Amino acid sequence: MALLFTGLLCACTRAPKTITQNAVSMGSVVTVKAYGDKEETLQTAADCVLSEIAALDENVLSKTLDSSELYQLNHEAHTTGVKVSTELFQALSETKAIYAYSGGKAALASGALTSLWGMDTDEFRVPSADEIERARALCSDDTVTLSDDGFVSFAEGQQLNLGSVGKGLACDKAVQVLRENGFGSSVTGAVVSVGGSVATLGEPEKGKQWTVGVRNPFGNANDYFATLSVGDAFLSTSGTYEKQFTADSKTYHHLLDLTTGYPAETTLCSVTVLAQTGLQSDALSTLCFLLGEEASGEVLELYSAEAIFVYQDKTVSVTDGLQSAFRLTDESFQWVNT
Repeated sequence: MALLFTGLLCACTRAPKTITQNAVSMGSVVTVKAYGDKEETLQTAADCVLSEIAALDENVLSKTLDSSELYQLNHEAHTTGVKVSTELFQALSETKAIYAYSGGKAALASGALTSLWGMDTDEFRVPSADEIERARALCSDDTVTLSDDGFVSFAEGQQLNLGSVGKGLACDKAVQVLRENGFGSSVTGAVVSVGGSVATLGEPEKGKQWTVGVRNPFGNANDYFATLSVGDAFLSTSGTYEKQFTADSKTYHHLLDLTTGYPAETTLCSVTVLAQTGLQSDALSTLCFLLGEEASGEVLELYSAEAIFVYQDKTVSVTDGLQSAFRLTDESFQWVNT
């Protein structure tokens, strides 16, 4: 996980009951940690969250499972258009809107290129230059139409892809489940992590905030180099370490720049974004990685989001709104804008 729940800000004298449940979905470990007074209710709530996240992937978002609505859309919709569910339509619309600020580096219609590199199935390969150019020609959102009546259409050969926002959407679903299914009074706090995305809800203890560890991009999955103190929050990290492969002595990561067709060339190694929704945090972490720190300011401000930029030389830059919540815990990193 790119972001890990690491505990409370201080020791508790009257800690609530907690349960932790794990599952695998969206190709990632999903962890639900719930706090409250009744263990049986916490167990039910966690089971419900895990079930709904699995259903979201299998029935709506997956690009590779033929049971999902997105898979069926990619195999049916072209210029004639297909009516989709409200849930899928909203995810497509919000993703397209965010990536409109990418200058062509990211797109909802990135599927032809991600498939070519094997990023969707982990069957990695380095495509030829000709293959990349043909796929790039199919990755523009200019030919994707999302009608007000819920119909979706796009050009022949295009593939829509929600892989860069799916884990954030799973966090949105988790919070929705906990708030809308009668768990609100029984679950006093919860942390849900889906790969590199995390949602925190409520409190770990009355009057306390959550402490979330930020993944060390140079370490193992459970290593972190800094912490954030947060209340209700959605956070996502995009980094070169998340998915990569080596061919002919060269390492390739999964964050593709659609303007070149290749993994983005950058001095960044990870970007963490705190935003108002899981989808926004997930999409913006990818977008900011591709744009770079300087070019990300406008879109972060537009979405009232904050970010942590980690560079290959281990320098770290934190936007103003996170300065008081951020704490560096690994002395090998240098916080450059303290």
